[in-house]
This record gives sequence, C-alpha cells and structure tokens, in this order.
Amino acid sequence: MAPAQEGDMAPRRESILADLRERITSGRIPPGSHLTETDLADEYDLSRSPIRKALRELSAEGLVVLEPHRGAFVAEWTTKDAAEIMEIRALLEGQGARLAATKRTTDQLDALTELNARMLQLNRDRPDGYRTHISELNHEFHLLILQTASAPRLYAIAKDLALAPMMMGSFQFYDDRQLERSLDDHRMILDAIEHHEPERARILMDGHLRNSYAALNRRREAESRSTS
Repeated sequence: MAPAQEGDMAPRRESILADLRERITSGRIPPGSHLTETDLADEYDLSRSPIRKALRELSAEGLVVLEPHRGAFVAEWTTKDAAEIMEIRALLEGQGARLAATKRTTDQLDALTELNARMLQLNRDRPDGYRTHISELNHEFHLLILQTASAPRLYAIAKDLALAPMMMGSFQFYDDRQLERSLDDHRMILDAIEHHEPERARILMDGHLRNSYAALNRRREAESRSTS
C-alpha cells in the first residue's frame, strides 16, 4: 500500500501523535527506546515527513529526546527528575483545584462527577484492561479540574506535566489498596469542589499527587530490588 497523500495528513498525523503519546506514557514503548522515522513510517504506512513532525511535537512535550546524528529516543527520567516533576505538578494542580472550587459551573461539576463514577464502576467490575481505562479517565479528571480553574496559562503548563511518563499509567503499579485510596482521594477532591471549599480542594489535590507518587515510587523500588 502506498503512503497516504500529504494533503490528507493533518487528521491522520494527530491520530498518530496521540497513539505514540499513549504508547510512551503507558510504558508500552519503554524509556530509552530508539524511535526511527523509517520504522514508524512503515508501521503507520506514511512517509517520513509526518513522522518527523510528530517526533518534534513529542520532543516539545518532553516525551522524546532528539539527539543530533543519532535520532529520536523515548525520554528517560531519573528519580530526581520524577521528584521535581511531582513537586511542580502538586503545586500547580493544587492551585488548579483551589480555583476550580471557586469557579466551577454545574455542567463542569456534572462532568467531573461522571468521570469519577466511571472510575469507581470500573474498579468494582474489573473488566479486562480496567486499570488502563481508569488511568485514561484519571488523566481526563485531572485535566478537567485544570480547565475548570479557568486559568489558561496554568492549564498550558500543568497539562504537559500531567503527561510525564512517571505519573501517567501509575495505576498499573498500584496494589488494590493503593488504587482504592487514590480513587477515594478523587471523591474528596470532588466533594471540596462541589461545596466551594477552595483551600480544602488545594490541600487534598496536593496530598493526592504526593501520596500517589510516593506509592508509585515504593512499588518501583520494590520491583527493582526483586529483580536485582
């Protein structure tokens, strides 16, 4: 099959960008992996030009590193990198939750409530791939809170941090108790936003992200020790 024509590429390129982003943030393409334009062009049945543009966008998001004369690699995150990202994200999303509690509309509250209910239902039913679905809904939940804050610059910065691979897909590393605690955090954050309690919403979001990162870090350290 011949590669798709360039004039028809914009929607396809966005779809491929989203697919690559999901594969990286979920860990399906591991950190350090070499992403070659030729292999990706063959995989997606495209010319190299739209692949090159997608890799540049992923580089701008911090998910890919472009190295001269070597190519593109999935970004690798040190423990120090992860801790710094978590600290900044907790501050920004805590502020986002605080603003959301003062500015939310009924429609926004309804949308957050629906997302929360879907996550809880998935955890109760536990169909195949339920943790992946919860992770996707969790990302939507956090982004919607940032959108509800009605602070465009805050949203622009925080949404990219929320894509950091060490935080995306974290539900895959939780045990059942940690997952239930994370979902309970969502319930309390939602309650604070619903009842217009900005400081409580900020504190809960800050603690939620710090606790999530700590649980994730402990699990990864335990797995590292078990394989060493």
